[in-house]
Amino acid sequence: MIHYRVHMKTRVTLTLDPDVSHRGKLAARARGTTFSGLIEQLLSKETVSSSKSRTSFRDQWKGKLVMSEKTGLRMDHLKKKYQLEG
Repeated sequence: MIHYRVHMKTRVTLTLDPDVSHRGKLAARARGTTFSGLIEQLLSKETVSSSKSRTSFRDQWKGKLVMSEKTGLRMDHLKKKYQLEG
């Protein structure tokens, strides 16, 4: 049995300054793509680079919060999940 993966596109409406839109269309034409293709490439590149630079919850908040003295199963779970001391 052969399975084909179908890539469906989603229509999105953008509101842009006319000058920005015009420059974007010129840039897309210069790159041999459509305006939609250019936007898709830029967003794909941005979302890949931003996901690589994400810091963990622990690293983001380390030293900024004080651990509660609370105990219990839920607190033990959270400490284990976020690799917190205490």
